Amino acid sequence: MKYIEVALNLPLKMSFRYRVPTELAARVKIGSRVLVPFRNRNLKGFVTRERKKGERKLKDVIKLVDDFPAISRPLLRLGEWVSQYYHCSLGQSLHSMLPIQRSLKDKEKKVEGKKISCSGNLAQTSGGSVFLLMAEEPEEKISIFLSLTKDVLARGRQVVLVVPEVSYISSWNKLIQSEYGNCVAILHSRLKDRERYVSWMRMRREEAYFAIGTRCVLFAPFPDLGLIVLEEEENTSYKQREVPRYHAREVAARRGKIEGFPVVLMSQSPSLESWSRANKKEYLPISTRATRKAHPQVEIIDLRQEEDKVLSRSLEEAVKEALKGNELAILFLDRRGFSRYLLCQDCGEVLRCPNCNIGLTFHLKGALSCHYCGHEERSPLVCPYCTGNKLRGKGVGTQQVEKEAKTRFPGALIRRADLDIGPSLAGSALKDEVIKGKIDILIGTKLIIKEEILKEAKVVGIILADNLLNLPDFRAGERLFQLLVKIKRSIKKEGKMLIQTYNPTHYSLRCVRDREEDFYPQEMRAREELHYPPHFHWARVLLEGKVEARVTEASQRISQKLGEKGVEFLGPSPCPFAKIKGRYRYQLIVRDENPSRITGSLKGETGYSSSSTNAVRVSVDVDPQELM
Repeated sequence: MKYIEVALNLPLKMSFRYRVPTELAARVKIGSRVLVPFRNRNLKGFVTRERKKGERKLKDVIKLVDDFPAISRPLLRLGEWVSQYYHCSLGQSLHSMLPIQRSLKDKEKKVEGKKISCSGNLAQTSGGSVFLLMAEEPEEKISIFLSLTKDVLARGRQVVLVVPEVSYISSWNKLIQSEYGNCVAILHSRLKDRERYVSWMRMRREEAYFAIGTRCVLFAPFPDLGLIVLEEEENTSYKQREVPRYHAREVAARRGKIEGFPVVLMSQSPSLESWSRANKKEYLPISTRATRKAHPQVEIIDLRQEEDKVLSRSLEEAVKEALKGNELAILFLDRRGFSRYLLCQDCGEVLRCPNCNIGLTFHLKGALSCHYCGHEERSPLVCPYCTGNKLRGKGVGTQQVEKEAKTRFPGALIRRADLDIGPSLAGSALKDEVIKGKIDILIGTKLIIKEEILKEAKVVGIILADNLLNLPDFRAGERLFQLLVKIKRSIKKEGKMLIQTYNPTHYSLRCVRDREEDFYPQEMRAREELHYPPHFHWARVLLEGKVEARVTEASQRISQKLGEKGVEFLGPSPCPFAKIKGRYRYQLIVRDENPSRITGSLKGETGYSSSSTNAVRVSVDVDPQELM
């Protein structure tokens, strides 16, 4: 009789043992998906171990889900690492690695893919190494990328390209197909299940040699993977918010180490973590020879000296010059709506969301909305707190910028693109309009910060850099720096970027204007003094519940237990956004130079990945990318 251990998609530490019926014994293998009884229901799980002995009272496996093991041995090892490092169960980890729910069938006739014929011109890279490619020019990056992939394909192995967002896939797919033909499989969460199934099977059966996709493509079932490349490795989209809360960069590096292939991280302005590792020689740099012949001009505008706080004199003149030359001007503001909030000038109260206790954003046509839970209400005529009639909008949103631009630049073709308009308008249709010159002034949030759009711009105005710089997050300066560098590198070399701010001497802004390379050492020094990443590893313990007293009680209990273990931590304290969707939120930050000590200290105190005690939900995020 054959016995197996099965990992289920549940927040539980253990796997569960089952007996394999004789008729299934030869087909059930490690990595297979099986349907098993669990309490009063039937669940799918992955076989993680085989045993020759077992208890008599064990339940039988109901059926084998697939014709072959869905998870290979190397991917099982990767799943075990994700489970241990990111504080989740093995079942949750393995479940996230298979992006299709339907049964895997091996009956279809295999279609032989066209073999790639190419010769590599780079020395073979050592397996398991991580390389950091910092190329200023897009052409330079593409050239190196193609050289690397040709080298891998020449050795008969496959390539995975991971991109931060679905919108990046189209241009990369065109490039690769123009070079190698129809050998690309695409994988991302927006595909239908059948489409994901077809792409997954093409990879497994070697009918495709390239895979392009978002985070989920990291687990591509290629039989002989030879290279993983991450585009814009600093992008925050690489951190998964749901369980397991892994970071694509770390998972890619671990898979390369397990399977013995190199990983290449591409970036114009890398994350501080990657820059630090490259500085320590943990990551190997890929040298670039090209030098940028010209840089767009960068001007920092001190709003304290300006009468108009929306469009300064310098920015208005720059936009007018762009319009005279039939050039595109972009006005960026990472805040939609008309005003950030409504303030009563009689009593000083701000109109807040009843679910989140966050100021409601004022939109045109008298609507107030919460951008966290979706709550909406009509703007009152009088203050609900004091019945005063001096309700005034404070702060600037994209709607207000649009209204101001229409007043200042009559006759210009002005377009606004943000989530209030709809994300689809920031896709290919918007790019086509920009390229065809149908837009004179484009106003929007981060939805418009795309290379295909920026390269058409002569002028880019940052309406208020302080919106990003003053976020309650220690990475705020780094994120602003990376955003501005991306804009600076993407716009026309004879163009101009104007940054409006109330803090014109901040080094994040000065380094973008003067010497970009000065940013990293200065930011590293600031982080080191405060024991912030990358000098220390962090894990965020988040507690949420509808009764604030229970949340604070649970946070105090966890902090007491951590203190008894001698663990270094910050908090507990309310999150910067202390209430969202009716749930109060507290957090603790556990920190240590050794990440394994963090994982060990949290086991037993916080559940595994998430737990619920006294109506308080506790979750753990290792290496968190946001703390709000």
